[in-house]
Amino acid sequence: MATTKVTTPVTGFESQVDIGLKIPVGTNSNLPTGVEGMIRNDTDEDSSGAGSTTAITFYNGTDWKYFNSTKSIAPITVNFLVVAGGGGGGGLGGGGGAGGLQSSFGSSGRNTAALNNQNLVIGTAYGVTIGAGGSYGSYYGGVSSGTNGGNSVFTGTTTVTASGGGVGSTYNRAVGTGGCGGGGSHIYYPVGGAGQAGQGYNGGNADSRFPASGGTFAAAGGGGAGAIGDSYNGGSGGNGGNGMQNDITGTNTYYAGGGGGGSYSTSPSFGNPAPGGLGNLAAIGNNSNYGGAGAVNKGGGGGGGGYSGSTPSNGGVGGTGVIILRYPAGFTASSTLTHVDTVVSGSTDRFITITGTGTGTVTIT
Repeated sequence: MATTKVTTPVTGFESQVDIGLKIPVGTNSNLPTGVEGMIRNDTDEDSSGAGSTTAITFYNGTDWKYFNSTKSIAPITVNFLVVAGGGGGGGLGGGGGAGGLQSSFGSSGRNTAALNNQNLVIGTAYGVTIGAGGSYGSYYGGVSSGTNGGNSVFTGTTTVTASGGGVGSTYNRAVGTGGCGGGGSHIYYPVGGAGQAGQGYNGGNADSRFPASGGTFAAAGGGGAGAIGDSYNGGSGGNGGNGMQNDITGTNTYYAGGGGGGSYSTSPSFGNPAPGGLGNLAAIGNNSNYGGAGAVNKGGGGGGGGYSGSTPSNGGVGGTGVIILRYPAGFTASSTLTHVDTVVSGSTDRFITITGTGTGTVTIT
């Protein structure tokens, strides 16, 4: 039968109040003859923890070793804005859909309430991916489809994914679905692509008629994070769907506006990119009938290409996405991708804007 030895002043190992168990204290000069399992507090050692000047040591049967420790730091609350890459505009076709939008600061795409913020551990690297803009649809030089925008992903305590915007339909090529849907084009794919619930809206519907000689047709605008892309308006291309404002940086800024649709006419009339002051967020066809590029670092959809005379034109590329994290003052943030870290306007908070496409990490220290 085992013998249990307990000597004074220890009277118990459980209590209703916060107490500690006293163990022997000594230095390296008065180490006892070790017995495996023996523990003591050594005032000549340092356990490497913050503010540590002593260490709990134990005998492993051969040598005295000490327990390593670090001081725990409470996680900090971090808000995020994640915007995917915008879809490319269609050649002789619809505007690209904007990249999907997810945010814990203000409203998220198609949501009236923000998503939950995240509690991040200081000094821990978290994954980030910034979606590239989609390629444009080609008509001039051969018909080919463009592509959807790339997803943007923030892998914090939970994973937040914003889906890339859908490509606008190119003449007889299918329209894309995504965070926001691409705009439809005439005849073959007049119905706009679907946006993703919680992230963005559908693309608009195009004029489904084939134009007679000298006639017109018009493609639709791509969907935005804040509104459906507009359908054609007579012989004019549909406007891109509105983006969504967010002031995570301290400045209210629009993100994720849809691209304007192209048109077929002797004097093409292109849809506007994301109406309502969103001209810098998406794209519109230029004087050469080519669709304009979507706004970079905002996930804007590319503009649809038009047609004038004998020159059918290509669409515009989608805009790249972005991830913005807002966190308390007293820390700084860095990323392995291209970024800027600065103070929030009108606040002591800070924020990091990550714009480099590809996959990397972000760390707050």
